[in-house]
Amino acid sequence: DGGHKMTIATIDHRLGVIKTTPMASIVAAATGTALHTLSPGRTARVIKLHIANRNAANAFVQIGTGLAGAFAASIPAFFVPGGTDRPVTEEEMEEFEFTANITAASTAAAAAPNDVQVIATVKEYQGVTG
Repeated sequence: DGGHKMTIATIDHRLGVIKTTPMASIVAAATGTALHTLSPGRTARVIKLHIANRNAANAFVQIGTGLAGAFAASIPAFFVPGGTDRPVTEEEMEEFEFTANITAASTAAAAAPNDVQVIATVKEYQGVTG
């Protein structure tokens, strides 16, 4: 299923490696686009996002797993008005631990320069989910 949701009571004391992803350019609406490839034997949590909606239309951006038509959202969508940027802080992020490669999708997208761009900061953990 791509991961599991952690409860609010979960306190994660594991050490992890923090990585910033390259910018993902979403050019087709409702289509999973690669955001972060997990290192072998690791799981990951998205801890921050920066979303740039360069499209004139408002967008809901989702983070999940699966490419193209196989995209499945794992955390609630983030609203980003047309033509604006939206940082998403760690406090706003849903506690979800991914066990599969992380992808992003948007309700609005077009070819550059009107694409939706996403950069993520992820924390990878060794072994299985906590």
